[in-house]
This record gives sequence, structure tokens and C-alpha cells, in this order.
Amino acid sequence: MFQSKAAETGELQQILRDELDSFASVLQISQKIASQVRSLPVPTLSSMVNYRQEWIDKIRLLEEKRKKLQGADTEQPLAREYMKKISDLARELVAIDDKIYSHLQSRKLKYVQEHSDITAGINVNKKQKRNLGSSSKVDIIQE
Repeated sequence: MFQSKAAETGELQQILRDELDSFASVLQISQKIASQVRSLPVPTLSSMVNYRQEWIDKIRLLEEKRKKLQGADTEQPLAREYMKKISDLARELVAIDDKIYSHLQSRKLKYVQEHSDITAGINVNKKQKRNLGSSSKVDIIQE
């Protein structure tokens, strides 16, 4: 029993280390995206976000493994330290995500507004051409 618990505790610590490393990698990628979100084209941002999603999926798998280790002692100082660091990184990640997604949202709205303005301008030009065409016919007839 003691050996099993010690093995699970060792496995838990390895999972927590892997999870911490993965969170650090995601945070680093996210900081890079956030610092360049204004200047990068949308396809590049999309590929970076997809790459980042792969890391997040890896973290989810590690969390599932960690939850399955019910016999492991999560109250050990080292395990608590890892979990605190992971929690801190997760908070930073959420803040960066908010920044990235709010900028992407504003960028999307700007694009939609520009497209709307162009479409409205085209419709106005068509109406003006129709009116010019009919008014010139009227002018010819009146003369």
C-alpha cells in the first residue's frame, strides 16, 4: 500500500511538472500573440491560436490523468507548490486571452464596418446612376 501511494505521488509530481511546463509554454505563446495581435495578419494569428490550442489540449489530458490519481497525496508541499504555480499561470493566461480576443473582436467589427460602408457606398452609387439616367431622359424629353 505504501509503495503504491509513493508511486502515485511520484507520478502526480511528474504530471504536475509536465502541466506546469505546458502552462508556461502556452503562456509564452500567448504573450507572443498578444504582443503582435495588432500587426499580424489574420491567417497568421489563426495558425498561432491553433498551435496554442494543441498545448491546451495537452494540458487537459494531463489534468484528467491528475484527477484519476486519487490515492496520490496532493497536500504535499511540492504538489501544493506546483498547483499554486499552475494556478498563477492560468490566471495570467486568462488575462492575456481576454486581451487577445477583445482585440480580435474589435478587428472583426472594424472589418464588418468597412465592408458595410463599401456595400452602402456601392448601393448609393447604383441609385445615383439610376437617378442620373432617368433624369437625363427627363431632361432630354423636356428640352
